[in-house]
Formats: sequence, C-alpha cells, structure tokens
Amino acid sequence: MTWFYFVVLGPVFAGILLALAWWLIWGRKRQLSGGGVGAPTVAAGLLLGGGAVGLLLLATGLFPLHLPPEYFVWYHNYRFTSPLLLGILGMVLLAFPVHGQSGRGVADLTPRTPLTFARGWWFVTPALLLALILSVTVMTGAASQPEPSTGHYTMYLVDLGGGRKMGSSIYGWYNSIPSLILIGVLIIVAIAVLVLIARPTPAPNREHDVHIRTFRTGNVLAIGTSALLMHLGFILSSLAGTVSITSSFPTSKGSVTFWTTFAGLQPMFAGASAVAAALGFALCGAVVLSAIPSRRRAPAKATTR
Repeated sequence: MTWFYFVVLGPVFAGILLALAWWLIWGRKRQLSGGGVGAPTVAAGLLLGGGAVGLLLLATGLFPLHLPPEYFVWYHNYRFTSPLLLGILGMVLLAFPVHGQSGRGVADLTPRTPLTFARGWWFVTPALLLALILSVTVMTGAASQPEPSTGHYTMYLVDLGGGRKMGSSIYGWYNSIPSLILIGVLIIVAIAVLVLIARPTPAPNREHDVHIRTFRTGNVLAIGTSALLMHLGFILSSLAGTVSITSSFPTSKGSVTFWTTFAGLQPMFAGASAVAAALGFALCGAVVLSAIPSRRRAPAKATTR
C-alpha cells in the first residue's frame, strides 16, 4: 500500500523537489522583504496544491477519510473543473492586500498596465497551454457521443461491425464546455488582479515597491499556469483511459479481442499527465516558498525634494 501511495503521489513529490531546486538556485534572490503579502501568497499556493492532492487521492480511492459513494460521483463530475476553480480562488487571495490610490505615494505619470510589472516570457507557457487545451478540447468534443441514459456527450464509441460496439468515457462536450467557461473566468480574474497590483500610486521606496509588485505579478501568473497544468493533467489522464479500452467477443474459433487503433498512445498520455501534474505542483510549491521573508530588507532609495 505504501508503494501504491508513492506511485499515485509521485507527481506531488516530483513537484516539491522541483520547487525546492528552483528556490535554492533562483528563488532566494527574489524573496519577500515586507509588503504584507506573505500570508495570502502561502494560502494561494496551499489552496491549489492541497486541493489537487485531495483530487488525486479521490481518483484512486486512497482518501484517508471514509467518504460516502456520493463524493466519488462528485469527483467524476467535477475533476476537470476543480483545478480551475481552485486557481481562481487562489488568484483572488493574491489580490490582497488591495492598495487604493492615495496621496502618500510618489507622483508618477508613467502609465501602469497589467503588463507593467511582468516579463514578456512569463506569458509564453500559459499561452501555449491554452492553445493545447483548446486543441484537445475540440478534438475530444468532436469525437464524443451522447451517453444513452443521460444524453451527455461523454462517450466514445467504436463500431466493431456486425452490430457490435465498444465504448468508454471521454472528455467530451459535457465536461469541456464548463471548463472553457471557467478558463475564461480565470483569464478575467487574472487581468483584474494584475490591474489591482499595477494601478496604485508608487510607494516612496520605489525600488522596494517595484520588487513587491513584480513578485506579486509573477505569483498570479504562476497560480494561473499551475491551474491550467493540473486541468490538462486530468484531461490527459482521462484520455489515457479512453484509448486503452478493449472488448472481447466469443466466436466459433475462440475469443476475439478488439482495441482502438491508437491504443499505443496510452503510455504517452499517462506520462504526459504525470509531467503536467508535477509541473503544476512545482509552481504551487514555488509560490509557497517565495513567501519566505528575506533576512535583509531592500535598501531605501534616496529621494530629493
């Protein structure tokens, strides 16, 4: 049983190791030095990471508490949208503390946009993930068919001839449309939070203020990217099960087994799912570790009046 836990939670352990490696090599250089954002940062990372661990345990029946069967039905229905919901809530936490426009700052006429405190390459990974998720969504949705008892587009059926078919569940329109809506909400919330971070008047200590805002902007994008990675991981895990379906029928010459023409893709989907989950957990861990306060405060920048 211990080994089974290790296999199931392998992406979690891998993500933690990656986060620690990042922190030891680069993270300590961008640590917090005040700003009152440490607690929301830790809460956001733990919310998404801890929630995703719970989903993994529910997926394999290893959840430590005895739960009624309804919870596992809930998992089956909401496993794709849950990481996105947790990511949205995590971003909302990262909006705090909210600083309003005040006269105590330094006059600055430079326009500040949601991109002011971001690096351009920070958007490459989430953009690629969005494109990949959209592509997979369209392909699986087009392949999905209505489930006979519910009418939901969650079935993938293969015609075997002779009036025989075999089928399995698939990430169809019934699952993907709510996920696409939540991805849209995730993007809107991310933009809103970045605006709240960028717009307030700069503090007197300009260097420290820029450091804090850059730190917060990076963590917002990290939580959003982590949510997309975990969402993609659940999609790929589902596809690994879909392509591995088999069916056997008795004939006059013995039993005949059928499988899909792309059954060989199952290891690739399973491996890609684990990698996506590990990277998602790594980003959550990096966000939590980034909240460790620096031992020295950023020096104040001299100003003239």
